[in-house]
Amino acid sequence: MTEAPPRPLPDLDEALSRETSVTRQVAALEAAFRPILTPDSVDWVFQLADVVHRHELRIEVSRGATSALGWAAREIGQRFVVPDDWARCRESASPAEAYRLLAYVQGQRLRFDFKFEELSRQVRGWMEEIPEDAMLQALAAFAALGLHSPTAEPLLRQAVETPGYDSRSRYILLQGLWFATHLPDQAERMLELSDEMIGRSEDSPNLYYWRAFAMRRLRRFDEALACVDRAIATLPAGMNPVHQDYFRERELVNTSRMLYDQVGELSEGVSERLRSEFQSYFDTVQDDLDRQSYTARRIVSESLISLVETLGLFVTLAGFLVGSGTIVFRSDSFGHQITAIALMLVGSVVFFLMLRGVVRLDGKQPKPVLGKLLKLGVRRRSRTVIPDREKELVHLREPWV
Repeated sequence: MTEAPPRPLPDLDEALSRETSVTRQVAALEAAFRPILTPDSVDWVFQLADVVHRHELRIEVSRGATSALGWAAREIGQRFVVPDDWARCRESASPAEAYRLLAYVQGQRLRFDFKFEELSRQVRGWMEEIPEDAMLQALAAFAALGLHSPTAEPLLRQAVETPGYDSRSRYILLQGLWFATHLPDQAERMLELSDEMIGRSEDSPNLYYWRAFAMRRLRRFDEALACVDRAIATLPAGMNPVHQDYFRERELVNTSRMLYDQVGELSEGVSERLRSEFQSYFDTVQDDLDRQSYTARRIVSESLISLVETLGLFVTLAGFLVGSGTIVFRSDSFGHQITAIALMLVGSVVFFLMLRGVVRLDGKQPKPVLGKLLKLGVRRRSRTVIPDREKELVHLREPWV
């Protein structure tokens, strides 16, 4: 398909000579070149390169103009730059300037369409031809941030440190950070860069739109709403698709606030229930520990009492044996000695039975051994003698015996 012939431009030379600010010169270039944009031609890029070279315009002007006109070319469906276009740069009055502007336009077009992989591939070749260009470095960092590439961090630092790092480069990096959800400090970096741009009077509707996204990620919902409302208020008329994006962000802020509030209420209820269940479980465990502690103290106390009783019996037995032995040795007659020895034996048996009643190896309560023996003796003395025939009758009457 043949290229369309260049169309006559308005009195651009006079406007560029009259205006000195970057913003006004960019506006003059956009007003002059927007009417000659066509879907099947990129001739305007070479005409723009001739104008930039002839008027020796600052690089900030050429970057701003290619960004604005690149967006306009995208809106009319203009084709991307092809290899034949790069070859035409040699025919320009300033081949280097034509190549630079063609790279700017192609890079901006790929950025607008979020073609991260293609942009990453092409920008490497541009940086080899044009080293130390801050805008190309920013485009490379933008592609890496969009791809969540590990090279994003070094490319980001390199773009910031490159000479000529201007407002257009910062704008590209801010949008790149908007895609860099893999960075843990994404929101903080976006706010830091946007604060710098606002301090330099480089704010725009898109800046506040991206700033609202960062505020929403930090759960600063009131500030996020203020930012997105400012973006909507400063948006020029007729940009309906952009307005829809801004309004969608506003709804996301409200939805996020509602979700976080609901999650907070649910988590508070769950926390209260868990706290109540834990307190109940803690009280149960505390009661079990108290019972076990009481049982342990009682066992220790009973053991100490039994030990004291045992020692007391041993002391008493020792005193009895010593006293009985003394009586045996001091007795004059053999009968008295036999009586003392018998008394000593009986006393030893009594003390043994008392000791047996105090000390139990099976852990049960001591049984009243002496009382049981006395009861058995009394019961045997008072038992009535029943004849054999009577025993048989009793057995027949009580079969369970």
